[in-house]
Amino acid sequence: MYDIIAAGSATEDVFVTSDETHVITLADRNSERPYLALPYGAKIPVSNIALSTGGGATNTAVSFARQGMKTGIVCKVGVDGPGDRVLDALTSEGVGTSLCLRTAGAQTGYSLIITGFTGDRTVLVYRGASSQLAREDVNWDALAETEWIYTSSFADGSASMYFEFARFARDKGIKLATNPGGTQIKLGLEGLSEALAATHVVFLNMDEARELTCVEPDCTDADDHEVLKRLHAAGCRYVVVTDGARGAQGYDGETHYHVPVYPVEEASTVGAGDAFAAACVAGLQRGLSLRDALRCGAANAAGVVTHFGAKEGILTWQGIQDFIAAHGDEALVTGEEEKL
Repeated sequence: MYDIIAAGSATEDVFVTSDETHVITLADRNSERPYLALPYGAKIPVSNIALSTGGGATNTAVSFARQGMKTGIVCKVGVDGPGDRVLDALTSEGVGTSLCLRTAGAQTGYSLIITGFTGDRTVLVYRGASSQLAREDVNWDALAETEWIYTSSFADGSASMYFEFARFARDKGIKLATNPGGTQIKLGLEGLSEALAATHVVFLNMDEARELTCVEPDCTDADDHEVLKRLHAAGCRYVVVTDGARGAQGYDGETHYHVPVYPVEEASTVGAGDAFAAACVAGLQRGLSLRDALRCGAANAAGVVTHFGAKEGILTWQGIQDFIAAHGDEALVTGEEEKL
């Protein structure tokens, strides 16, 4: 029996860093949005390059395994070199791959991740085999032998699988943790109602959460609280919303928690959200309170952003506890809490 099975995308990733990027912000009367810009037709110097495996399912699966959870994964890759490397990397981390699928009909998913001078990134994604995962690909009897299921984004031909996993978790009494992607968020709260009603804990960043709940981005505390309330009212037991340098917020239907980020030097933000979610789930699975689980998520995310790539900085469970202890009382982050 597994403690958790992660389901979602699996890719091979190429990370490049360039200080020659520009950030351009476009604004209208309602909002503003930054864009990564490169000179058209130019050759842009790259200061760092790395090859790794990625995708929400593999990133979280590795984190779950490093944090002591017996972990499996449901994903689909091609019959190609990148697919071999994805599965080999998972096996080397102790992640069970017996539920993974391979297809000759598509190449393994691929991402080009461009990190600019700010440390933030823009991702070019080819979803490939990940977008072909279908109901008949899943060994549902084996999937029933788990305490938790974690789902990340499903897009294109695999979009319906987001709801298949949610229904299965509901019917089998399995705890569902989820990080819905853009395809799911576009459905709105009403369109996601069936899945959210089956969700134990949902993870979103603040931009995603505002889009999903249709709360205008005025960036006030009252608006943040309204986002959390609407998500909880949709049926989620716990709501967790990350917000970059502003830290993360959690809500259990009664108490609002805020956990700031740890003050570390960032190399790249790639994988920070996956690391936060995975460690938070690991904490909840171990019986921690939501606030303490949020603290674990913040520590794991801090480990990841100090490295280049989504997996290298993932901490073990003991590493998370050591990280928290090493940062002393000020950085330990008791978190703000209040009744809503």
